[in-house]
Amino acid sequence: MNRLIIAFIICGFLSSCNKSPNYNINYVVSPVYEETSNLLKVKTSFQPNAIGETILLFQDEAWGQDSLHNVIKDVKLISEKGEIKANRDSGWYSIKHPKNLDILEVEYTIKQDSEGELTTWDTYRPIIQKEYFHLFSHNFFMLPKHIIKDSEDNFNVSIKWKDFPKDYHLANSFAIPKEYQEIENTSEEEFHTAVFVGGDFRVHNIDVNNNNIAFIIRGNWEVFKDSTMVDILKSTVSAQRDFWQDHSQDYFAVTMIPTVQERGSSFQGSGLTNSFATNASNNKYLDIEGLVYLFNHELQHNWTGHVIKNDDEEKQYWFSEGFTEYYTLKNIAKAKIYDLDESYFIKKFNEFVRELYTSPVKEMPNSELTYETFWSGKEGVQKLPYRRGAIFAFYLDNKIRKDTNGEKSLDDLLLNFKEDALKNDQKINHDYFIKTANKYLKEDLKSFFDKHVEDGQLFSLEEIYKAFDFEFDSKTKAYDLGFDFSEDRSSISSIDINSEAYKSGLRKGDVFKSISYYHNSTDYKAEFIVLRNKKEIEISYYPAKEIDLPQLKDNIHNKSRLDF
Repeated sequence: MNRLIIAFIICGFLSSCNKSPNYNINYVVSPVYEETSNLLKVKTSFQPNAIGETILLFQDEAWGQDSLHNVIKDVKLISEKGEIKANRDSGWYSIKHPKNLDILEVEYTIKQDSEGELTTWDTYRPIIQKEYFHLFSHNFFMLPKHIIKDSEDNFNVSIKWKDFPKDYHLANSFAIPKEYQEIENTSEEEFHTAVFVGGDFRVHNIDVNNNNIAFIIRGNWEVFKDSTMVDILKSTVSAQRDFWQDHSQDYFAVTMIPTVQERGSSFQGSGLTNSFATNASNNKYLDIEGLVYLFNHELQHNWTGHVIKNDDEEKQYWFSEGFTEYYTLKNIAKAKIYDLDESYFIKKFNEFVRELYTSPVKEMPNSELTYETFWSGKEGVQKLPYRRGAIFAFYLDNKIRKDTNGEKSLDDLLLNFKEDALKNDQKINHDYFIKTANKYLKEDLKSFFDKHVEDGQLFSLEEIYKAFDFEFDSKTKAYDLGFDFSEDRSSISSIDINSEAYKSGLRKGDVFKSISYYHNSTDYKAEFIVLRNKKEIEISYYPAKEIDLPQLKDNIHNKSRLDF
């Protein structure tokens, strides 16, 4: 059977004038059918480096993936004789060729190296099927290094889409193209942080204040219709742009593809240039509320993270991630997206509190949060700045309201940050944050900030709730699986005799035949089948225990205090 192969013919030329070179890279993209499996053939043409060696960028490690050079095969020169050498460590291909050439043509193919049904992990590698393709540009398009450098990271791109079937929908981070598109004044970071898709996608163009939001989706979904996600996306973008007083972006794309997962659900997304690419498990367990949260969190990063940048990335994750978390909940509740309101805010905020206060790293100082520790895989580290920052944002929002008699809120402070970022390229650092926040407060914020954000001491929730007149319960149920897995997760190495796990019948040494539970959720039963004395035993229980921890009450009084 013929399999679809996409051939990408890339033709490039450049012109320069003294000190201001103007580079244009042209792409011609067309499909090719052959009896082979999942390939992309790429032919690139450009003016090479005059010194006789041209470097083509293609990262071997990116976005949590490694060995990306494995997706490339058959690299060869077309127009000239020369030598091609791959360097995985540096993430490039070196081409030695005659000096002062006008044009150099290079051809290579890209293959889909993942096998079987599509999982969440596979989506960050090239996907090329008969029905569709889905690629991130950094593991697809090679870029000449000298063009990026000589153009001061500013070049133009044109793409001609040729010979695709009439019903083959094309879309990417820059446009919904038909036959031709131009991308002006782009950079390597912008161009290599993009998504390109084509095939049996459905494209929904959503108007938000005369700007186009393109929702690009494929697959037959079990738990929602396209119209549901269109409504969620429109409400999300409208609410966020209204809040930030920013309707300047005339095009934004959101792509969504289905993945396979037998039990439970998973979803994830990546914020890209002018776009957001997401995937989700297509089964009956998929949680639409979770997708509402995902869309709102990631799109919020257009401002907290993109416009308002961190000065020292991990050191300010409490802001870029924590404040994003807080405003994710606040904007959803305020705009009543998917009919979620203040009750949703209270429920999710209580979850944030439980996750922080039961975390094994709950009092880790902010100074210990580095790139290495954040990506170390140590339990609780990645969520720490999210939860700590969200609770700090809640405190500061209410503190500003109280100190200004309701005339100002955290909203005003964030808009202040945005103005400084746009006018002065100001980034978030701790001194600047405190100095700017103090303009809205009666007391210096520094001691509170140093104690709870820098040093990592837990917030006194009772004092905070009482100070701002919130009603709360003093106890709550917290997630507790009740036992520890063996190193290979095949059995129980230890168990708490006071836990629900022990009460349900689980014992130390039990060997698992089946495991099913939702991590950090007390709403779903944990279900196991264990082997004991050669017999299979089915055991289920709610993985929870009661702890002393203040939680906001979901009542009319607290909803009125939120003042959304």
